[in-house]
Amino acid sequence: MKLSYRKMTIDDLPAVFSVRVSTVENAITLEALEEDYDITPESLEEAMSSNVCGWLCEDSEVVVGFSMGDRSNGEVLVVAVLPEYEGYGIGKTLLTHAQNWLFSEGFEEIWLGANPDPTIRAYGFYKKLGWIKTGKMKGEDEIMVLRKINC
Repeated sequence: MKLSYRKMTIDDLPAVFSVRVSTVENAITLEALEEDYDITPESLEEAMSSNVCGWLCEDSEVVVGFSMGDRSNGEVLVVAVLPEYEGYGIGKTLLTHAQNWLFSEGFEEIWLGANPDPTIRAYGFYKKLGWIKTGKMKGEDEIMVLRKINC
C-alpha cells in the first residue's frame, strides 16, 4: 500500500461518489443521496466552491477514502473509506483533516451526525476519538460534538 493524503478537488467528485456508495456501514445509494439529502455531483461542486472542503486518501493514485467539512455550520459532513481499506487509520487521518480545518475556521465546537446504535463501528470510532453524544437527533442520526482543546 502506498497511501497519500491531499485536499479534494472538483475533478475528484466521481471517485468520491464511488467510494461513498461502496461503504458497508451506513450504506447509501446515489439515488438516496439525492432524494434524502439533495446531494448530487452538481450540488457538491457548488458547495465546494463556497463553504465545503474535503480531503481524500489515495493508494497509488486511486481514491480509497475521503472526508468533508462545512464551514458554514461547523459540521463534519462525511468520513468514508472503502471496506478493504478499513483498519489502517485512514478514517482517523481524514477526520483529523476535517476537524483541524473547521477549528482553524474559528469553531470552538464542531459536530456530526452518527448512527446512535452502539453496535455500529462508527459509533465507537467517534467516541474513541473524543466525540461526545448530545442526545439530540437529526433525522435518524444522533448529534455528536467535539470541542477544540486549547493548550
